[in-house]
Amino acid sequence: MKSEIYEIPYRAELCYQKNKGIILPEDVPYIGMGASNIATKAFRYLGINILSEKAAEYYNYLIKYKHPKNGVLISQSGQSSETLWCADYFDSFIAIVNNEESPLGKHENCTQRILLYSGEEREITAKTYINTLLVLYLGFGFDPLETITALKSHMSHFEQIGIKIGELIRSTMGWRKKCSIYILGNGPNIATANIAAMVLSRVIKIPVQSMSVSHYDHGFKETAKDSVVIAVNHIGPEQKRTKRLLKTIQGAGAKVFEVNNTLVESVYSPLTLPLPFYFAAEYLSNKLKVRPLFEADRNITNIEPEE
Repeated sequence: MKSEIYEIPYRAELCYQKNKGIILPEDVPYIGMGASNIATKAFRYLGINILSEKAAEYYNYLIKYKHPKNGVLISQSGQSSETLWCADYFDSFIAIVNNEESPLGKHENCTQRILLYSGEEREITAKTYINTLLVLYLGFGFDPLETITALKSHMSHFEQIGIKIGELIRSTMGWRKKCSIYILGNGPNIATANIAAMVLSRVIKIPVQSMSVSHYDHGFKETAKDSVVIAVNHIGPEQKRTKRLLKTIQGAGAKVFEVNNTLVESVYSPLTLPLPFYFAAEYLSNKLKVRPLFEADRNITNIEPEE
């Protein structure tokens, strides 16, 4: 797992160089599942009019009303069943995939393929998530070059933070092997909280919840005692609120940790802040001796749609 995480800067730079100049549309559905869907959520709070949709719910509940003409379909494997169901209903779509020879990339309604250049992943979808974000940043007119530099220069820094997060979770779990774990975020980093919770849940096989800081503050904070609460707190309008909340719930018995961004502008922090959680997952995997049931490149959902 660690070797794949340390490959992120190289793969990110390759993706950046290969996809400079792409243009992605606004006001159309962006369809995906899992990490592919999570990546799109960051841009709603960066001022982009993006219609982020989970492929399964879009297919089962919305597609018969929307009659979509154009859209962007994202599948890192290019094989996710729910995303392929949706592909049949679009007149044309842009496919964002890691494999151009995949069913989504070769679909007859696909008019443009954008490749992620993430290489092979067998543990967690770390490289593909970061590169999906990069493609979206580039397509919406951002230039995240400074972030590529930060990734190349500070991997050991991210690893050190990840070890601290992992040890906090491990020590709190203790002999019980179970505790409530929350990952909180604000604005575009709600997506970071989502991907962190998904990766940690998969690796340690304990449910990890993610949500906005404000949502946690409206009820979930009552569960603070004996829980672990990790806040992804970039520089922005909710930074002080987040710090106050962490102090409050720490007084109520929670173990708290704050992950913040000082390496890049806040607008690009969703590209760097997932890294500590990837390293935390790697640390916990080794310490807890937990082995995944499914390798990432085989963890592809293949099901038939219901009539």
